[in-house]
Amino acid sequence: MTSRIDCHPLPHIREVRSADAALLAPLTATSLRWMLAPDPTNPNLADQSQPDLGLCCLAAFVDTTPVGLILSCKGPDGLQELTSVMVAQPWRGRGIATMLLVELTARLRRAGRRGLFARWSSRLPRAAEFARLLAVAGWSQPDVTRRRMTWRIGDWQLGFADRDRILARIAARGLVVRSLAELGPDGVADFEAQNAALIACGRAPEWSNTEGWLQVADRDVTVVLSDQAGAVAGWMVCVLQQPLGRWYIPQGWVVAEKVPLGWLVGGIASLCQRLEAKAGPEALLIAQPPTGIPGGMERMLYKQFGSHAVATDFLFESQFNLHTDGSET
Repeated sequence: MTSRIDCHPLPHIREVRSADAALLAPLTATSLRWMLAPDPTNPNLADQSQPDLGLCCLAAFVDTTPVGLILSCKGPDGLQELTSVMVAQPWRGRGIATMLLVELTARLRRAGRRGLFARWSSRLPRAAEFARLLAVAGWSQPDVTRRRMTWRIGDWQLGFADRDRILARIAARGLVVRSLAELGPDGVADFEAQNAALIACGRAPEWSNTEGWLQVADRDVTVVLSDQAGAVAGWMVCVLQQPLGRWYIPQGWVVAEKVPLGWLVGGIASLCQRLEAKAGPEALLIAQPPTGIPGGMERMLYKQFGSHAVATDFLFESQFNLHTDGSET
């Protein structure tokens, strides 16, 4: 008697090459396919605040057939962001995602990276499987870090039944809102200096640093909030993400003492008025502010405009620490 053993060939893993882009494209989201063959003229690169993207992208092949893909890019403070991992449907359940993650981890440790992190949506297909993959690999328990909201910009007026009166009342409390275009080069330079000073003295968080963002911000829509003496009290950056067909607010902040005066509402209202005038009422606007930060936008946006959003979801985050001695936590 002979027994038949069903053997599956083991995949081999290697770095992604630009020539692989078309072959590997089905294994990641459309918005991330630029990472397979990065092009300095690609508008997606404007979303990266560092010129060195630090891409580490690996693919698993069986013979010449791609069966899995994992993508990552450099994040802040010595971290690497895991942006995508996918296994072709016929090859799922064979540990290929784990193999890709192990290989990525080993390469990043050798490269001296401090750790990895991942952010994903509560609406991500197979979100539960992704969370289990990270948990088995020893990643931290996922935390809800951001609430993401998308609006049709023409619907913002639904959240302002009496917008003109509200804005006039806020302006009477001293709020002055100017766009980067209205500030001009000297005004922008002064804003950057005040931005840095507010962070240095702890009145604004580290993440509100505009370095990198102002270079890609829309100058007509990005607004700076100040008092009548010119003291900066907040800012809201707006960026056009052309390949995704939407506008994005990566930063929005007002110093704590001005929040009760309605300055956060006034700033976002001014931004939206400017955006509707520039891009029309059908333009899509997305924001994904950190949750639970005093003076941040998350609570205000959800309370004031959450019911008028086209889509709302939560972003989870998990981390994995790398140590040069080879141990992991």
